[in-house]
Amino acid sequence: MGIQTEGRLFEAVQVERVFGDSKTFVDATPLVSEQIIAERFEALKESGQPFDLPAFVRGHFRVRPAEPMRRSEAVSADAFVQSGWDSLTQFHAECEPGSTLIPLPYPYVVPGGRFEELFYWDSYFTGLGLLRQGHVDLFKGMVNNLIVLQEQFGHIPNGSRTYLTSRSQPPLLAAMVSALGRAGVEIKTYLPALLREHTYWTSSERAVTASGVSLSRYWDDLATPRPEAYAEDLEAAARSGNGETFRHLRAGAASGWDFSSRWCRDPLDLSTIETTNIIPVDLNALVVQLEMTIADLHRSLGNVLAAGRWEEAAAARARALQELFWDPTADWFCDLDLDPVLGHRPSLSLAGMVPLALSLARPEQAKKARTVLLDRFLAPGGLRTTVTNSGQQWDAPNGWAPLQWWSVVGLRAYGFVDGGFLDDAKMIADRWLTTCRQRFLVDGTLLEKYDVEAPARRPSGGEYEVQEGFGWTNGVLVDLAALTAT
Repeated sequence: MGIQTEGRLFEAVQVERVFGDSKTFVDATPLVSEQIIAERFEALKESGQPFDLPAFVRGHFRVRPAEPMRRSEAVSADAFVQSGWDSLTQFHAECEPGSTLIPLPYPYVVPGGRFEELFYWDSYFTGLGLLRQGHVDLFKGMVNNLIVLQEQFGHIPNGSRTYLTSRSQPPLLAAMVSALGRAGVEIKTYLPALLREHTYWTSSERAVTASGVSLSRYWDDLATPRPEAYAEDLEAAARSGNGETFRHLRAGAASGWDFSSRWCRDPLDLSTIETTNIIPVDLNALVVQLEMTIADLHRSLGNVLAAGRWEEAAAARARALQELFWDPTADWFCDLDLDPVLGHRPSLSLAGMVPLALSLARPEQAKKARTVLLDRFLAPGGLRTTVTNSGQQWDAPNGWAPLQWWSVVGLRAYGFVDGGFLDDAKMIADRWLTTCRQRFLVDGTLLEKYDVEAPARRPSGGEYEVQEGFGWTNGVLVDLAALTAT
């Protein structure tokens, strides 16, 4: 993949923690050929002379500088988003030699901060704001970039870096295509890409069976430390003593929830991570959405028989969501353990709201889930990601824009059951929007996540410092503000 992602120099830089953030080195660009760098490194190591590794790295690579958070001159969070897309938009039709960036033909919006590449599931939630503000062509280009990556690698990678191509992320391509359709874009040509997406999520190691039903799980094709978190993964594996820990960590990254008590046998110990032993409720709900979208496109093309087959597949997986993933003890949609004896996973997370957001829950399930949502997840600044405070970033007290959006949309989808659903949706959206807007007055930017239990407190947790920018927070702010105004 590259000298900054594998080999002796890479291992030395990451193990010796030359940079506080392991992603810094894998995103660095060589200043001379990789062969020259490798030869010089080996010669210095073999010389027996004192060796300044940080100085060597900075002399041979261009490293992204650690920039302090910059306050925007915008007077409000809403104005910041309106004027801020350009600062997050990048275009790399060609990349420098040795860069881990993958060239793409269209401009795209990046998350921000340490994330300077196109990410898969981020793009959908960023796109919600882009479409609301009329940037249809920019979002269409982002979707087309993802399909270019899919054609190159056989699936849509986690992101547009060479070291992110062995896994994907939550399959939101169908949601993106549908959003483009609602914006007036002709979407029939996207059917082949959606079919490839479905093949990826229902074949090989990602396909599992529960109670005779074919379902999907997160997976990474590699079982080695992640280059962008090399030292951290080595430490977790050393604590676990489990040879599959690297695969579980990588699969956790594929989920987008990196990391959460949701994936761990001991919710307070990341070294007990066992992601590939879990059948995630949100992933399978998204595969239903994918199947339904494929059926709709077949029908629009006049392929009635094919549409019927895809509708049947979607209905079967939807029944599995309602019957297998619904935990009547918890009154919540929960992940399943791969071991049928263990049944439902004990973790309660906002992943359980995705079936509601996609209108896949039965009305009585939605009613019960609403009660649990308000009792267990609601906090002053929005919704907790889980009901567990583990120190990981995808747990309490943190709230994340995508999960606020799914929850609000999920409540709105069942407004026909009880008008109070709509009131609750507006209340939750208002709390989240207030959190984002008030923190903006402190930070001068929007953040990737927020502490919803103490919104005035700077969020924390996870492998790296909280990042600013921030693509999906911007997009969800715009969309939720528009939803609650209607």
